[in-house]
Amino acid sequence: MAAALARAVPGSRREEFVPFGLAASGLTGFGSVWAPGFVGVAAISLRTGALRPVMRFRDPAADQADGALGGRWLVWEQTHSLQSLDGFTVYGWDSATGRLVRLGQSLTSPDGTPWPSPWHPPAVSGDFAAWAQGYGPRGLVQIRLADLRTGRVTVIARGHLQAPFFDAGLLVWPQSARPGTLTTLRAYSLRTGTLVPLPPALRPIAGTDVVATDGTRTAYLNPALTGLYYSANPDRRARLVLRLPAGDEFTALAMGPGALAWTTTAATFVASTRTGRYTQVTPAYGFAVTGRGPAVLVADAPTAKGPHPSLALHVVDARRDLPAAPCTG
Repeated sequence: MAAALARAVPGSRREEFVPFGLAASGLTGFGSVWAPGFVGVAAISLRTGALRPVMRFRDPAADQADGALGGRWLVWEQTHSLQSLDGFTVYGWDSATGRLVRLGQSLTSPDGTPWPSPWHPPAVSGDFAAWAQGYGPRGLVQIRLADLRTGRVTVIARGHLQAPFFDAGLLVWPQSARPGTLTTLRAYSLRTGTLVPLPPALRPIAGTDVVATDGTRTAYLNPALTGLYYSANPDRRARLVLRLPAGDEFTALAMGPGALAWTTTAATFVASTRTGRYTQVTPAYGFAVTGRGPAVLVADAPTAKGPHPSLALHVVDARRDLPAAPCTG
């Protein structure tokens, strides 16, 4: 692991590349880049640092993007203001053909102000993408599901909702009866187009929207963001596997084949789901991006203050690079 973290993706120490997707091969990352001659969403070779532009930002000073890769498709929400994340456009890019599509945009109130939306990147799985967006006062939110093959977008739920995620053939989201009340999960079958019962691993989850799953394994955080729960089987309820010390909180969670990554207010960690062993992979803060393969893309915290500082990127493999004995970091 020390050797893997000592190697940085070429160019990542000089230019800011903020990753939000990782190819199954572990050879290509996807994200936002601020580089001489190009500012926008791009693919980057993790071996050479070479960039492949996907879409240029219209306003390099204000535009930002966050998204996910679900195999063939890269989908992201692009915001247009440094003061608010509620105004955005949703784009999809077919990595096989290079086709770029516009999937939707935020809705506005009668006075032209975007309705508040839960900020979370779109969820992507195979030929489907989904996101949450505000559509009315007092926190009303829609769940929108896009068929990426046809471009058709359908509103499948309305109410006091949080951002969705995919779990195998299900689209799942947290929902509450009214603002300020505890959320529970709802599941929608992509095959039947109807609401269906939750698998056992998801049924106890309440009060949190930080859930990661690969269709088999499930991990989530408690509402206080201090406890990590994990289940290796969709038919088995998760158990508490890690509680943070007083004063620390979780800030992010990601899952890939064989790997579970999380960030706290102290640093970023990567665990093997095969052994349960984990280790610290950033000196402080940072974050990690998982994909459909064993690789994990680790981003260090910025080394300097200012607009668009560089983030050193490292590629690690939880199956190969973790230590032979448990490490608490």
